[in-house]
Parts: sequence; C-alpha cells; structure tokens
Amino acid sequence: MKYLAIALLLGLLALRLLRGRWGSRFLGVSGRVLDIIYVAVLVIAGVAAVATKYWLLLALVVVLLVLRIIEAARSRTPRD
Repeated sequence: MKYLAIALLLGLLALRLLRGRWGSRFLGVSGRVLDIIYVAVLVIAGVAAVATKYWLLLALVVVLLVLRIIEAARSRTPRD
C-alpha cells in the first residue's frame, strides 16, 4: 500500500504540472479533458486515501482540490 500511495502522490503532482497549455500540447489532448482527468484522479486518490487510512495522501488531495476550486472560481468571475 505504501508504494500505491507514493505512486498516487507522484501522479497527482505530475497531472498538476501538466494541466497547462504546455501539457495539453505535450499529451495531445485538450485542456478540458486534462481538467476532467485531474478531478477524477483526485476523487479516486481521496477514496483510496480514506480506505487505506493514509492521511498524508488525503491531506494532499484536499489541498489540491481546494486549489482547483479556487482556480475554477477565478476563471468564472468576470474581469474588469
């Protein structure tokens, strides 16, 4: 389980870094698809963290989810 948690941590951080314009071009998919994959992996990692009681992973998932919510809220607010 320890190796699964480490793989999930590294996967989440890699997806976080690849979510931009460069990652979209590098992977050959749209940014919207990367966002959907990112949120899906966050949910899966959160469920796995709760199931295995790996609290460090759960804390990272919560932080990344809060950052994603803030980014979504910023992109929807009209700019002056």
